[in-house]
Amino acid sequence: MRKYLTIGIALLIGSCVDPYRPPEVSAPNTYLVVDGFLNATGGSTIRLSRTQNLSESKKPTIETKATVKVEGEKGGSQTFVDQGDGTYTLAAGGLQFNQKYRLSIKTAVGRSYASDYVTVKQTPKIDNVSWQAQNQGVQFQVTTHDPTNNTKYYRWEYEETWEFYSAYYSSVDYLNKQFVSRAENINHCWRTEKSTGIFVASSVKLTEDVINKFPLVFVSNSSSNRLKIRYSLLVRQSALTAEAFEYWQNLRKNTESLGSIFDPQPFQVIGNIHGVTDPNEPVVGYLSGYSVEEQRIFVSPTQLPSTWRIPSGYESCVPDTVLLAPPAPDLSAAEMAGAGWIPIEGYLSPQGILIAYLMGSPTCIDCRTAGVNVKPGFW
Repeated sequence: MRKYLTIGIALLIGSCVDPYRPPEVSAPNTYLVVDGFLNATGGSTIRLSRTQNLSESKKPTIETKATVKVEGEKGGSQTFVDQGDGTYTLAAGGLQFNQKYRLSIKTAVGRSYASDYVTVKQTPKIDNVSWQAQNQGVQFQVTTHDPTNNTKYYRWEYEETWEFYSAYYSSVDYLNKQFVSRAENINHCWRTEKSTGIFVASSVKLTEDVINKFPLVFVSNSSSNRLKIRYSLLVRQSALTAEAFEYWQNLRKNTESLGSIFDPQPFQVIGNIHGVTDPNEPVVGYLSGYSVEEQRIFVSPTQLPSTWRIPSGYESCVPDTVLLAPPAPDLSAAEMAGAGWIPIEGYLSPQGILIAYLMGSPTCIDCRTAGVNVKPGFW
Protein backbone atom coordinates (compact mmCIF):
# COMPACT_ATOMS: atom_id res chain seq x y z
CA MET A 1 0.00 0.00 0.00
CA ARG A 2 2.83 2.39 0.85
CA LYS A 3 4.35 1.83 -2.60
CA TYR A 4 1.17 2.86 -4.41
CA LEU A 5 0.71 5.84 -2.09
CA THR A 6 4.23 7.09 -2.92
CA ILE A 7 3.61 6.72 -6.65
CA GLY A 8 0.30 8.54 -6.32
CA ILE A 9 1.87 11.48 -4.50
CA ALA A 10 4.64 11.73 -7.11
CA LEU A 11 2.09 11.79 -9.93
CA LEU A 12 0.01 14.38 -8.10
CA ILE A 13 3.03 16.66 -7.59
CA GLY A 14 4.19 16.24 -11.16
CA SER A 15 0.77 17.05 -12.56
CA CYS A 16 0.07 20.10 -10.39
CA VAL A 17 3.31 22.09 -10.77
CA ASP A 18 3.26 24.33 -13.84
CA PRO A 19 6.46 26.12 -14.82
CA TYR A 20 6.28 29.85 -14.15
CA ARG A 21 7.43 31.98 -17.03
CA PRO A 22 7.47 35.67 -16.15
CA PRO A 23 6.20 37.94 -18.92
CA GLU A 24 9.65 39.59 -19.10
CA VAL A 25 11.12 36.32 -20.41
CA SER A 26 9.11 36.55 -23.61
CA ALA A 27 8.45 40.28 -23.71
CA PRO A 28 8.67 41.71 -27.24
CA ASN A 29 10.40 44.92 -26.09
CA THR A 30 14.13 45.37 -26.50
CA TYR A 31 15.76 48.09 -24.45
CA LEU A 32 18.86 50.12 -25.17
CA VAL A 33 22.08 48.94 -23.48
CA VAL A 34 24.83 51.54 -23.03
CA ASP A 35 28.28 50.22 -22.12
CA GLY A 36 31.34 52.42 -21.67
CA PHE A 37 32.74 55.42 -19.82
CA LEU A 38 34.21 58.86 -20.43
CA ASN A 39 37.98 58.51 -20.34
CA ALA A 40 39.69 61.64 -19.08
CA THR A 41 43.19 60.74 -20.29
CA GLY A 42 42.56 58.46 -23.27
CA GLY A 43 40.04 57.73 -25.99
CA SER A 44 36.48 56.97 -24.94
CA THR A 45 34.43 54.09 -26.35
CA ILE A 46 30.68 53.65 -26.00
CA ARG A 47 29.00 50.41 -27.10
CA LEU A 48 25.29 50.36 -27.93
CA SER A 49 23.20 47.21 -28.15
CA ARG A 50 19.75 45.90 -27.31
CA THR A 51 18.49 43.59 -24.61
CA GLN A 52 17.11 40.20 -25.60
CA ASN A 53 14.77 37.63 -24.09
CA LEU A 54 16.24 35.04 -21.73
CA SER A 55 15.09 32.30 -24.09
CA GLU A 56 17.13 33.66 -27.01
CA SER A 57 20.54 32.17 -27.74
CA LYS A 58 21.70 34.53 -30.47
CA LYS A 59 24.02 37.45 -29.82
CA PRO A 60 22.41 40.76 -28.73
CA THR A 61 21.47 43.13 -31.54
CA ILE A 62 23.89 46.03 -31.92
CA GLU A 63 22.65 49.60 -32.29
CA THR A 64 24.19 51.19 -35.38
CA LYS A 65 23.89 54.56 -37.11
CA ALA A 66 23.16 56.38 -33.88
CA THR A 67 24.41 59.88 -33.05
CA VAL A 68 26.34 59.89 -29.78
CA LYS A 69 27.56 63.12 -28.17
CA VAL A 70 29.20 64.17 -24.92
CA GLU A 71 27.92 67.51 -23.64
CA GLY A 72 29.52 69.72 -21.00
CA GLU A 73 27.44 71.19 -18.20
CA LYS A 74 29.10 74.54 -18.96
CA GLY A 75 28.43 74.21 -22.68
CA GLY A 76 30.07 72.67 -25.70
CA SER A 77 29.76 69.17 -27.13
CA GLN A 78 31.78 66.56 -29.00
CA THR A 79 30.45 63.89 -31.33
CA PHE A 80 31.60 60.28 -31.18
CA VAL A 81 32.66 58.54 -34.39
CA ASP A 82 30.41 55.68 -35.48
CA GLN A 83 32.61 52.63 -36.14
CA GLY A 84 29.75 50.73 -37.77
CA ASP A 85 29.76 47.78 -35.37
CA GLY A 86 27.82 49.23 -32.47
CA THR A 87 30.85 51.04 -31.04
CA TYR A 88 31.29 54.81 -30.97
CA THR A 89 34.67 56.37 -30.23
CA LEU A 90 35.92 59.77 -29.11
CA ALA A 91 39.56 60.88 -29.37
CA ALA A 92 41.45 61.80 -26.22
CA GLY A 93 41.94 65.33 -25.03
CA GLY A 94 38.50 66.87 -24.82
CA LEU A 95 37.53 66.10 -21.22
CA GLN A 96 38.70 67.81 -18.04
CA PHE A 97 38.93 66.55 -14.47
CA ASN A 98 36.31 67.71 -11.97
CA GLN A 99 34.04 68.97 -14.77
CA LYS A 100 30.58 67.54 -15.41
CA TYR A 101 29.50 65.92 -18.68
CA ARG A 102 26.59 63.89 -19.93
CA LEU A 103 26.01 61.50 -22.82
CA SER A 104 23.39 62.25 -25.45
CA ILE A 105 22.20 59.49 -27.82
CA LYS A 106 19.84 59.65 -30.78
CA THR A 107 19.15 56.35 -32.57
CA ALA A 108 18.66 55.88 -36.29
CA VAL A 109 14.87 55.72 -35.78
CA GLY A 110 14.88 59.05 -33.94
CA ARG A 111 14.56 57.98 -30.29
CA SER A 112 16.60 60.13 -27.87
CA TYR A 113 18.32 59.23 -24.61
CA ALA A 114 20.52 61.15 -22.17
CA SER A 115 22.52 60.41 -19.06
CA ASP A 116 22.73 62.47 -15.90
CA TYR A 117 25.68 64.85 -15.69
CA VAL A 118 28.65 63.02 -14.15
CA THR A 119 31.86 64.41 -12.65
CA VAL A 120 35.08 63.22 -14.29
CA LYS A 121 37.35 61.93 -11.53
CA GLN A 122 41.12 61.51 -11.48
CA THR A 123 42.12 58.01 -10.45
CA PRO A 124 45.10 57.60 -8.10
CA LYS A 125 47.90 55.30 -9.13
CA ILE A 126 48.01 51.65 -8.14
CA ASP A 127 50.53 51.16 -5.36
CA ASN A 128 51.01 47.46 -5.86
CA VAL A 129 49.57 44.35 -7.46
CA SER A 130 50.74 41.40 -5.39
CA TRP A 131 50.05 37.70 -5.07
CA GLN A 132 50.21 35.05 -2.41
CA ALA A 133 50.57 31.29 -2.88
CA GLN A 134 47.89 29.38 -1.00
CA ASN A 135 47.09 25.68 -0.70
CA GLN A 136 44.97 25.53 -3.83
CA GLY A 137 46.55 28.23 -5.96
CA VAL A 138 47.48 31.89 -6.13
CA GLN A 139 45.44 34.82 -4.80
CA PHE A 140 46.10 38.16 -6.52
CA GLN A 141 45.55 41.42 -4.62
CA VAL A 142 45.66 45.14 -5.31
CA THR A 143 46.74 47.96 -2.98
CA THR A 144 46.14 51.65 -3.59
CA HIS A 145 45.64 54.94 -1.77
CA ASP A 146 44.78 58.57 -2.38
CA PRO A 147 46.97 60.96 -0.36
CA THR A 148 44.37 63.73 -0.86
CA ASN A 149 41.59 61.54 0.64
CA ASN A 150 39.29 62.46 -2.23
CA THR A 151 38.69 59.17 -4.04
CA LYS A 152 37.03 56.87 -1.48
CA TYR A 153 35.39 54.63 -4.11
CA TYR A 154 37.30 52.27 -6.40
CA ARG A 155 36.61 49.73 -9.12
CA TRP A 156 38.95 47.24 -10.80
CA GLU A 157 38.98 45.17 -13.96
CA TYR A 158 41.72 42.82 -15.08
CA GLU A 159 43.07 40.82 -18.02
CA GLU A 160 44.76 37.45 -17.61
CA THR A 161 47.30 36.28 -20.19
CA TRP A 162 49.14 32.99 -20.02
CA GLU A 163 51.57 31.05 -22.17
CA PHE A 164 51.03 27.38 -22.98
CA TYR A 165 52.05 24.56 -25.30
CA SER A 166 49.84 21.96 -26.97
CA ALA A 167 50.47 18.28 -26.33
CA TYR A 168 52.62 17.65 -29.42
CA TYR A 169 54.72 19.63 -31.85
CA SER A 170 53.52 19.23 -35.42
CA SER A 171 56.16 19.50 -38.14
CA VAL A 172 53.82 18.34 -40.91
CA ASP A 173 50.85 20.06 -42.55
CA TYR A 174 48.20 18.76 -44.93
CA LEU A 175 47.56 21.22 -47.75
CA ASN A 176 45.90 20.69 -51.11
CA LYS A 177 45.59 16.97 -50.35
CA GLN A 178 49.33 16.66 -49.79
CA PHE A 179 51.55 16.27 -46.73
CA VAL A 180 54.10 19.09 -46.60
CA SER A 181 56.47 20.65 -44.07
CA ARG A 182 54.62 22.95 -41.68
CA ALA A 183 55.50 26.62 -42.04
CA GLU A 184 53.72 27.85 -38.90
CA ASN A 185 54.24 26.85 -35.28
CA ILE A 186 50.89 25.71 -33.86
CA ASN A 187 52.36 24.25 -30.67
CA HIS A 188 53.16 27.49 -28.77
CA CYS A 189 50.34 29.90 -27.86
CA TRP A 190 49.05 32.57 -25.52
CA ARG A 191 45.53 33.15 -24.25
CA THR A 192 43.93 36.29 -22.82
CA GLU A 193 40.70 36.50 -20.85
CA LYS A 194 39.03 39.56 -19.33
CA SER A 195 37.43 39.71 -15.91
CA THR A 196 33.70 39.09 -15.76
CA GLY A 197 33.09 39.81 -12.09
CA ILE A 198 32.46 43.16 -10.39
CA PHE A 199 35.26 44.32 -8.08
CA VAL A 200 34.57 47.46 -6.05
CA ALA A 201 35.72 48.70 -2.66
CA SER A 202 35.35 51.80 -0.51
CA SER A 203 37.49 53.46 2.15
CA VAL A 204 34.66 55.67 3.43
CA LYS A 205 34.60 53.97 6.84
CA LEU A 206 38.40 54.15 7.22
CA THR A 207 40.43 56.98 8.70
CA GLU A 208 42.60 57.09 5.55
CA ASP A 209 41.78 56.66 1.87
CA VAL A 210 43.62 53.34 1.59
CA ILE A 211 42.64 50.01 0.05
CA ASN A 212 45.07 47.34 1.24
CA LYS A 213 45.40 43.99 -0.56
CA PHE A 214 41.92 43.87 -2.00
CA PRO A 215 41.38 40.33 -3.40
CA LEU A 216 40.95 40.09 -7.16
CA VAL A 217 41.33 36.85 -9.13
CA PHE A 218 42.22 33.47 -7.63
CA VAL A 219 44.11 31.13 -9.99
CA SER A 220 43.91 27.41 -9.23
CA ASN A 221 47.04 25.24 -9.33
CA SER A 222 45.09 22.09 -10.20
CA SER A 223 42.16 22.90 -12.48
CA SER A 224 43.90 25.20 -14.96
CA ASN A 225 47.15 25.45 -16.94
CA ARG A 226 47.40 29.22 -16.38
CA LEU A 227 50.42 28.93 -14.07
CA LYS A 228 52.16 26.13 -16.00
CA ILE A 229 54.56 28.19 -18.16
CA ARG A 230 54.17 31.90 -17.49
CA TYR A 231 51.24 34.01 -16.33
CA SER A 232 50.54 37.74 -16.49
CA LEU A 233 47.86 39.85 -14.84
CA LEU A 234 47.00 43.37 -16.01
CA VAL A 235 44.94 45.34 -13.47
CA ARG A 236 42.99 48.47 -14.39
CA GLN A 237 41.84 50.82 -11.64
CA SER A 238 39.23 53.57 -11.80
CA ALA A 239 37.82 56.08 -9.32
CA LEU A 240 34.05 56.18 -8.83
CA THR A 241 31.57 58.64 -7.46
CA ALA A 242 29.41 57.56 -4.53
CA GLU A 243 26.45 57.09 -6.90
CA ALA A 244 28.47 54.95 -9.33
CA PHE A 245 29.79 52.84 -6.45
CA GLU A 246 26.24 52.19 -5.24
CA TYR A 247 25.22 51.16 -8.77
CA TRP A 248 28.06 48.64 -9.12
CA GLN A 249 27.51 47.36 -5.58
CA ASN A 250 23.85 46.69 -6.30
CA LEU A 251 24.67 45.09 -9.64
CA ARG A 252 27.23 42.85 -7.96
CA LYS A 253 24.70 41.75 -5.35
CA ASN A 254 22.21 40.92 -8.09
CA THR A 255 24.61 38.94 -10.27
CA GLU A 256 26.52 37.12 -7.53
CA SER A 257 23.62 36.18 -5.23
CA LEU A 258 23.31 32.43 -4.79
CA GLY A 259 19.56 32.72 -4.92
CA SER A 260 18.54 31.07 -1.64
CA ILE A 261 15.66 32.51 0.36
CA PHE A 262 18.17 33.82 2.90
CA ASP A 263 20.09 35.83 0.28
CA PRO A 264 19.18 39.38 -0.77
CA GLN A 265 16.49 39.05 -3.39
CA PRO A 266 17.11 40.41 -6.91
CA PHE A 267 15.88 43.92 -7.57
CA GLN A 268 15.95 46.35 -10.45
CA VAL A 269 19.27 48.18 -10.69
CA ILE A 270 18.62 51.77 -11.69
CA GLY A 271 21.24 53.41 -13.92
CA ASN A 272 21.75 57.07 -14.73
CA ILE A 273 20.74 56.94 -18.41
CA HIS A 274 17.14 57.77 -19.28
CA GLY A 275 14.76 57.94 -22.19
CA VAL A 276 14.06 61.44 -23.48
CA THR A 277 11.54 60.50 -26.13
CA ASP A 278 9.80 58.22 -23.63
CA PRO A 279 10.80 58.91 -19.99
CA ASN A 280 9.17 55.61 -18.95
CA GLU A 281 11.38 53.52 -21.27
CA PRO A 282 14.04 51.59 -19.31
CA VAL A 283 17.68 52.00 -20.33
CA VAL A 284 20.39 49.57 -19.20
CA GLY A 285 23.77 51.01 -18.20
CA TYR A 286 25.58 53.56 -16.08
CA LEU A 287 27.81 56.36 -17.32
CA SER A 288 30.91 57.36 -15.35
CA GLY A 289 33.89 59.56 -16.10
CA TYR A 290 37.43 58.92 -14.88
CA SER A 291 41.02 58.27 -15.79
CA VAL A 292 42.41 54.74 -15.77
CA GLU A 293 45.54 53.52 -13.99
CA GLU A 294 47.17 50.20 -14.94
CA GLN A 295 49.76 47.82 -13.54
CA ARG A 296 50.95 44.48 -14.92
CA ILE A 297 52.79 41.67 -13.16
CA PHE A 298 54.18 38.30 -14.23
CA VAL A 299 54.40 34.98 -12.39
CA SER A 300 56.77 32.18 -13.45
CA PRO A 301 56.79 28.54 -12.24
CA THR A 302 60.13 29.09 -10.48
CA GLN A 303 58.35 31.49 -8.11
CA LEU A 304 55.76 28.90 -7.10
CA PRO A 305 56.03 26.05 -4.57
CA SER A 306 58.13 23.22 -6.00
CA THR A 307 55.60 20.63 -4.81
CA TRP A 308 52.88 21.91 -7.12
CA ARG A 309 52.07 19.74 -10.14
CA ILE A 310 50.24 22.13 -12.43
CA PRO A 311 48.38 20.38 -15.27
CA SER A 312 49.10 21.10 -18.92
CA GLY A 313 45.47 20.63 -19.91
CA TYR A 314 46.46 17.94 -22.41
CA GLU A 315 46.80 14.94 -20.10
CA SER A 316 44.14 12.94 -21.97
CA CYS A 317 45.71 13.44 -25.40
CA VAL A 318 46.91 10.21 -27.04
CA PRO A 319 48.06 10.31 -30.71
CA ASP A 320 47.54 7.47 -33.17
CA THR A 321 49.74 6.02 -35.88
CA VAL A 322 47.89 6.02 -39.22
CA LEU A 323 49.24 4.16 -42.24
CA LEU A 324 49.42 5.73 -45.68
CA ALA A 325 47.87 2.57 -47.16
CA PRO A 326 46.08 0.65 -44.39
CA PRO A 327 44.08 -2.54 -44.91
CA ALA A 328 40.35 -2.06 -45.35
CA PRO A 329 38.23 -0.76 -43.65
CA ASP A 330 40.75 1.47 -41.85
CA LEU A 331 41.13 5.05 -43.05
CA SER A 332 44.38 6.21 -44.56
CA ALA A 333 46.46 9.09 -43.21
CA ALA A 334 45.24 11.30 -46.07
CA GLU A 335 41.61 10.45 -45.26
CA MET A 336 42.14 11.16 -41.58
CA ALA A 337 43.82 14.49 -42.39
CA GLY A 338 40.94 15.35 -44.71
CA ALA A 339 38.56 14.66 -41.82
CA GLY A 340 40.37 17.18 -39.61
CA TRP A 341 43.08 15.20 -37.85
CA ILE A 342 46.50 16.84 -37.75
CA PRO A 343 49.73 15.05 -38.69
CA ILE A 344 52.52 15.32 -36.13
CA GLU A 345 55.44 13.55 -37.80
CA GLY A 346 56.11 10.82 -40.34
CA TYR A 347 57.21 7.22 -39.74
CA LEU A 348 59.74 5.50 -41.96
CA SER A 349 60.13 1.79 -42.63
CA PRO A 350 63.50 0.08 -41.98
CA GLN A 351 64.17 0.69 -45.67
CA GLY A 352 63.67 4.46 -45.22
CA ILE A 353 60.27 4.62 -46.91
CA LEU A 354 57.53 6.80 -45.44
CA ILE A 355 54.71 4.45 -44.40
CA ALA A 356 52.65 6.31 -41.77
CA TYR A 357 52.02 9.49 -39.84
CA LEU A 358 51.57 10.04 -36.14
CA MET A 359 48.32 12.04 -35.92
CA GLY A 360 46.05 13.62 -33.33
CA SER A 361 42.93 15.76 -32.91
CA PRO A 362 43.14 19.55 -33.36
CA THR A 363 42.41 20.14 -29.66
CA CYS A 364 45.57 18.21 -28.78
CA ILE A 365 47.88 19.45 -31.55
CA ASP A 366 46.78 22.94 -32.60
CA CYS A 367 47.10 25.36 -29.69
CA ARG A 368 45.12 27.93 -31.68
CA THR A 369 41.94 26.06 -30.67
CA ALA A 370 42.49 27.56 -27.20
CA GLY A 371 44.51 30.72 -27.91
CA VAL A 372 46.64 32.55 -30.47
CA ASN A 373 50.14 31.73 -31.66
CA VAL A 374 51.16 35.39 -31.91
CA LYS A 375 53.37 36.50 -29.02
CA PRO A 376 51.90 39.56 -27.22
CA GLY A 377 53.95 42.72 -27.48
CA PHE A 378 54.32 42.97 -23.68
CA TRP A 379 55.61 39.39 -23.29
